[in-house]
Amino acid sequence: MTRRPLPLPIPMPGRGQDPALQQALDAEAIAALVQRHLLRSGELVALQPDYIRWKDLDGSLVGWRVTVRDDTGEHETYVTARTAPPHRLADEAGRLLHREEEDWAGLGAFSLSAAGDLLLLAFPIDRAMHDLRRLVRASKVRSLVTGTCPSVVPDGQRFSKSRSRFTLVRYKPERRAVLRWQLGTVDARGQRADGSTIWIRCHAEAQAPRTAVATAAAAAAGVRCPRTLGINHDRLMIESHLDGVPFAPAEHPRHLGAAAAAVARLHDSGAVSGLPLHGPVQELDLALRAAEDLGRLLPALQPRAEALADQLAARIPAAGPGVLAHGDLHPGQLLVADDDAALCDFDRACVAPVALDLATFRAHCERSDGARGATLAQAFATAYARHRELPAVDELDWWSASALLRGSVGPFRSLQHDWPQRCQLALQAAELALATAAGRHR
Repeated sequence: MTRRPLPLPIPMPGRGQDPALQQALDAEAIAALVQRHLLRSGELVALQPDYIRWKDLDGSLVGWRVTVRDDTGEHETYVTARTAPPHRLADEAGRLLHREEEDWAGLGAFSLSAAGDLLLLAFPIDRAMHDLRRLVRASKVRSLVTGTCPSVVPDGQRFSKSRSRFTLVRYKPERRAVLRWQLGTVDARGQRADGSTIWIRCHAEAQAPRTAVATAAAAAAGVRCPRTLGINHDRLMIESHLDGVPFAPAEHPRHLGAAAAAVARLHDSGAVSGLPLHGPVQELDLALRAAEDLGRLLPALQPRAEALADQLAARIPAAGPGVLAHGDLHPGQLLVADDDAALCDFDRACVAPVALDLATFRAHCERSDGARGATLAQAFATAYARHRELPAVDELDWWSASALLRGSVGPFRSLQHDWPQRCQLALQAAELALATAAGRHR
C-alpha cells in the first residue's frame, strides 16, 4: 500500500472500449503493479495521475507521477502505463529486454502485465525521446554542457557529479520533457562553489529552433525570458534559469500590471520570421478537432459541441495584424519577482493576432477558477489596454469561445477526477462567450 491516500477514481471516456484503459486509470491497480513488478528498492509513497493520450483500442498512454522513498530520502519519478493490442506491447517489451536490469529511482525499466495488455515504463524510458536516458545522468549532462554550453561552468571551477541534481518539471510521454538541473561545481581546491541552474528541454519533434527564435525576439523586445544557452540538436536545447514564482493573479494582484506589460512588450515585436502562422483558420481547425474529441469523451455533449463549432465556422473573423504571440499563455507561464514579470515556455510561439494570447489566458483562468477566473482575466485585459490597444470586442469573444472549446478537453488530458463536470463547464463558458457577441448584433 502507498503511504499517502490514493487519488480519486478517474472516470472512463464515454465511448471508451479498451478494457485495459480502465486498469491504467485505476490508482489501486497501478500501485499494485508498480509495487509487485517495478519496485526494486524502497517503498512506494504516492501516485498522482498526470496525463493521458487516448486513442482507445489503437492504444493509449496514461502518465503517473510517482514518489519512491528509500534510505536516501524521497525521489520523484514517473511511470507511463501503455495500452495497445497485446502483440504490439509484446514487441515493444521484447525491444526493451536489454534494459531489464536497469534501475531508475528504485524502479525497474519496464513490466508487461500477465494479460499482455498493459506495459509499464519507468522514466526515463521513452520510445520517442531516447535522449532522456542521458539527460538524467550527471555524467552525461556534464558531457552535454561541456559540448554545448561550456560557459555555464565558470572559469576555475569544474562540474561535480555528486553535487548535481535534477527535477522533472514537465513530462508528456513521447512528446516533451523539461528538466531543471542544479549543477554542482567545485573550485580548484575541491571546495563547493556556487554552481548554477539550467533547464533542458527535450522534444520528440524538431522544436528547438522555433523556441530559440521566439525567445531571442522576445528578449530583443525587452521581455525578461530564458536565454538559449545551446542547442545540441533540433529536439534538445538548454536554457538559462529565470528567477521568480508562477504568477497567480488572485495571490499576486500587485503583479497584474507587470504581467500585462510583459505580454504587451512581447506583442510589440510584431511578426517574427521563422515562426508558424496561427490565424483564425488555424484556430478554427483546432476548435473543430476539440469539438470532435469532446463528443467522444462525453457523447451527451456532442450536439452542443458540434453546434458551437458550426457557429464559430459561420462567424470566423478577419485576421488581425500578426504579432509575436506566446501561443500558450496562462498565469503559470509568467514568473513574477519584486515588481517584474518574465515569460517562459515558448514552445508554441507563433505569429498570430493579439486575440490568441488574450483569449488563451482567459480560457485558462476560467477553467481553473470559474467566475473569479473570468474576472481576473478581464482585469488582465484592462491592464494590457494601458499599453496596447485591445482587439475589437467581437473578435476577442470569438477567439475566447474557440480557446474555451479547445481547452474543454484539458481536464481529461490532465486526468482530473471530476473531468466530466469541468469539461461541461468549459463548453458552457464557450457557448456564453459566443452568445454574448451574438447578442450585440440583435
